[in-house]
Amino acid sequence: MKKSLVLVAMLAFATTLFAENEKVSCESDSGKCSFERSGEMLDIECICRNGKEISYAEETNFFPDDEECLAQLDGDYCHDADYICENKAGNCTLHANGEYFCRCRYVGSKTGKSENFSAEGCTAALETECGTEIPTPRKICTDSEIFNACVSYETTFTNTCFEPVTEEEIEAILDTPVNSGGREGGLAEDIANCCRLESMRNVYKTKFECVEAAGSCENKECCETCDVQLAYLGEEGADEGDEDVISPAPEDEDAANTEAPTTGTTPEDTADGDSAPATDSEATAEKEESKSDGCSMLFI
Repeated sequence: MKKSLVLVAMLAFATTLFAENEKVSCESDSGKCSFERSGEMLDIECICRNGKEISYAEETNFFPDDEECLAQLDGDYCHDADYICENKAGNCTLHANGEYFCRCRYVGSKTGKSENFSAEGCTAALETECGTEIPTPRKICTDSEIFNACVSYETTFTNTCFEPVTEEEIEAILDTPVNSGGREGGLAEDIANCCRLESMRNVYKTKFECVEAAGSCENKECCETCDVQLAYLGEEGADEGDEDVISPAPEDEDAANTEAPTTGTTPEDTADGDSAPATDSEATAEKEESKSDGCSMLFI
């Protein structure tokens, strides 16, 4: 009899120890969860696919098996979590109601609705709205007059004060992905940001008019007079995910969708008309916003 009581006590003790160490984890497209018993308490921790975290403890006799863990994960905790996807061109968030919000690099924000609430639906929305690659100046600059003005500004500054570029080189730069490194990537980013940012464009316009008014600038004396400077902006790959670059402020998204841009037009007063030139502080702010790889033109 005593032996039986000792055996029962040992089994009860072993069961208690086992229960205290019970733990189950599961993972699915929704996220991942873990359930762990600590004495009489059950600790629940989940991380959903959109980064949402759930963590709490409760007193309960329930302890899930693998199948029940997945049911809790997909059915209770993370079933309506947003899908988030990204590629070189930007990122999107797809909500449970089918609405999505995409932030395209150098282009801005786009919204829509998808009938497919899934990872594939998120990716489809991203590729539809933003594409798959970092855009080129031609894609970013959708207003032909502003585009032609910015190309002329950049070409004039480069040919007057720095290493000249040929028409063929400019055409290649216009098809170079922004922030792709090197001189071409830097010039491409400058042209794109000139199109995107009104305050930057106003600074460029002022410098351009100064250089034009100087007439002959064979010895580059007008470069100093007009404060045209070349800046080296960081190492290759720096700030590739810059939030300001991915999603410019609404007031900077002033390039309306019009006819396809062409080159060769001499800019007159095409850079947003009567807008006053930016102050030194505004120009400095634009310098910070326009980080790129390699050499790039900035004027302060």
